[in-house]
Amino acid sequence: MKKEGLKKEVKNYERNVTIILVILTVISLIIDFLAYTGMVYNDEIIYNTTAIRSVINSGWFMTIVWTNNIAIYITNLFYFAGILDSKRDLVVKISFAIFSVLSTILINLQIVNLIADAFGMF
Repeated sequence: MKKEGLKKEVKNYERNVTIILVILTVISLIIDFLAYTGMVYNDEIIYNTTAIRSVINSGWFMTIVWTNNIAIYITNLFYFAGILDSKRDLVVKISFAIFSVLSTILINLQIVNLIADAFGMF
């Protein structure tokens, strides 16, 4: 009896953490979309980007960015703990966890800086 209840709790735990990580990753991709749109179209003469710049430079947006990034890292720790117990779809789950970390704006900016340094752009 106890093992059946424990298996059900583990399954619910894994499902709940997966749903939370999916939601956080979608929010992170939306943040990336806004940030990169603001960076690419930053020419004020050609494009009117005052609205998107005011959103990106606002305090609440930065709070959402930092909170989302930290939440993704913490949730990934719990996600890895849950997927190490289950043997099903291990490669898919690990690749999704890596993708969710790589979708954060902090990691994206570090990758862009590494590539720019490699080609001597900055």
